[in-house]
Amino acid sequence: MKEDNKKAIAPMVEDSWMPFRGRSFQNRVAYGMCLIAAICTLGLFILNSSTLDLSTLTSGSPKPVYGPQKMTPEEVREHLAVIDKGLHEYLNRSKPFTKFGLPVVGWDETRKQAIRRSTNSSSGVNPKTRIMLITSSHPKKCDNKQGDQMLLKSIKNKLDYCRIHGIELYYNMDKIDDEMLGWWVKTFLTHMLMKEHPEIDWFWWMDSDAIFTDMTFELPLHKYENYNMVMHGWDDAVYEKRSWLGLNAGVFLIRNCQWSMDLLHAWAPMSPKGKIRDDVGKFLSKALPDRGKGEADDQSGLVYLMITDRERWGSKVYLESSYYFQGYWKVLTEKFEDMMAKYKPGIYGDDRWPFVTHFCGCEFCCGAINPEYTVDRCLTQMERAVNFADNQVLERYGFIHKSLKSAEVESREAAKNRTAKASVAAKSKKAV
Repeated sequence: MKEDNKKAIAPMVEDSWMPFRGRSFQNRVAYGMCLIAAICTLGLFILNSSTLDLSTLTSGSPKPVYGPQKMTPEEVREHLAVIDKGLHEYLNRSKPFTKFGLPVVGWDETRKQAIRRSTNSSSGVNPKTRIMLITSSHPKKCDNKQGDQMLLKSIKNKLDYCRIHGIELYYNMDKIDDEMLGWWVKTFLTHMLMKEHPEIDWFWWMDSDAIFTDMTFELPLHKYENYNMVMHGWDDAVYEKRSWLGLNAGVFLIRNCQWSMDLLHAWAPMSPKGKIRDDVGKFLSKALPDRGKGEADDQSGLVYLMITDRERWGSKVYLESSYYFQGYWKVLTEKFEDMMAKYKPGIYGDDRWPFVTHFCGCEFCCGAINPEYTVDRCLTQMERAVNFADNQVLERYGFIHKSLKSAEVESREAAKNRTAKASVAAKSKKAV
């Protein structure tokens, strides 16, 4: 990463332009999480980026509503319309996107018929909401010698959560397509599974470096009845600031419906690796004020679709910030012991007991770690997060880890006795 970008990113983390809602600490650290998460997703992009224009993100000057220059809503619409016209003309001139095949039509009716056949439901609606979690990892051996072990622990964590909550799991280790490597594989896998599993109601994408840290907490699906996609983020950051950091696409929930099929067909044409991805990146950088130079990424592409056609796409995307749909590991993992002493899982999902902890920036498999961290710190904290979650599983069987840093377990009774003895010894030492 260039030195000028390192200096530019630091004030962004501390910036206070984001209006806080609800639990102030949660929103403050969640924005920092979203920032770093997006930076880790675009590691290669940042390496080639130019200095970001931070004129709207500094807290010491008046803040315009739309981007680095004061633009009225009408000027913004005209600005985006010109960019969008250019992008569509470019994609139409390029090689047609055929990875998904022809656009799917009549999908909602197809799903109803499939559900009727599989459940004998006259309404074509599942009696119980069916969810499939999708995750993926590199097919080759990890560059980091401990990376493969971390991937194993990550998938074990997801298996445990899915087993407890009756969720299906699809784990990909295959090289799907040369042109859709990296960030974009999620669009291909999601589209593929939607078509093959019309009986599934929701598909839940989760990066391999995201860990469930509340094994009891359940998705509040009732909140999303009128929406087709859910991600961690903020409406004002996306629609007013047009920020590519306004949401994080590393974890998302998407409904199996016609709208989602249409979204994937609009989103994925930006993805083919090479000239198309490079050129589309230029359009995205023009549309999103805080995006530097670099090839098109999935997150910026999604933000772009939402701001250029909010009625069609944005109106059906729920940006969740009331709990940690995904939380930034750096502000959470050191507090696990305090959480265990004060709170219980299954209730909050926020900074008191985070639902999902995302180890963005660590890149424990490919080795391209964010220079802000060390490999040892990433591995140590991920081990703690995995064991923090595993305790919630083991306790059902009468066991617990001796410490969050250790794979060794003991009975809960032995742990209580050991804690009691340690407490007595501490009091005696204090008395002396």
